[in-house]
Amino acid sequence: MAKLDSKNGLQGNIGNLVFRNVNGKTIVQSRPDTAGKARKGRAKQTATDFGRASQITSSLFRGLRPFLSTHYDPQFFNRFRKAVYQGMKMTSTLPQGSLDFWQGEPTVLEGLETDLKHQYPQYVQLPGLQVSLEAGTLEINVPQFKANTNLYWPVKASEAELGYWISVYDSKTYQVLRHELFRIPIPHKTRSIPASRFTATALPAEALLLVTTGVLYFTADMRLGKLGMNSKAFNPTQVLKVFRT
Repeated sequence: MAKLDSKNGLQGNIGNLVFRNVNGKTIVQSRPDTAGKARKGRAKQTATDFGRASQITSSLFRGLRPFLSTHYDPQFFNRFRKAVYQGMKMTSTLPQGSLDFWQGEPTVLEGLETDLKHQYPQYVQLPGLQVSLEAGTLEINVPQFKANTNLYWPVKASEAELGYWISVYDSKTYQVLRHELFRIPIPHKTRSIPASRFTATALPAEALLLVTTGVLYFTADMRLGKLGMNSKAFNPTQVLKVFRT
């Protein structure tokens, strides 16, 4: 509340107004917004978590670059970071401002596409595919499939290659520990491709695994030979599975 001082000037507050006496004059100001300060604190914590999400995304991205090269649309990194940040927030053990991807829900990355205009399931459909992690062993079982039935072929494509990229990261620093590539050549669209199995063993404990799959298409040129068709604007590739060892 406000009251008169010895010089009959108001001091104190009335509602959202604060009265002060400065050099014999009564100064009126708005009451400081303490709620705003609280929001500022929460905003700072959010900014800290988002910055951490950017750092983690950059580290995970480095593990994918040998497989992706530069073949991803302009918004892929932003979608990746958004998913990482979402996964960080899916935790009940860490306070805001100290969130971490490993202790959240890394599986939010599953289904992340590098190219939204040409999504992986539109080009590759393998109903019997199995990807599993048991007792420190990652196993990918690809069923027998027909190239012209289970793959969609762009008009000029003459060959293809189906790939499964395994990138392994440290659970604390997210630095790349190792990576492996499993390739299935598809020499012609009329071929029947036999079943195959890939096994990654001796995986480190408390590591994050990303299994990323993509299909490369090639066209035949009379003068230049086999040419790759994938590019920034065309690259059906997807983060297929995410595991914690």
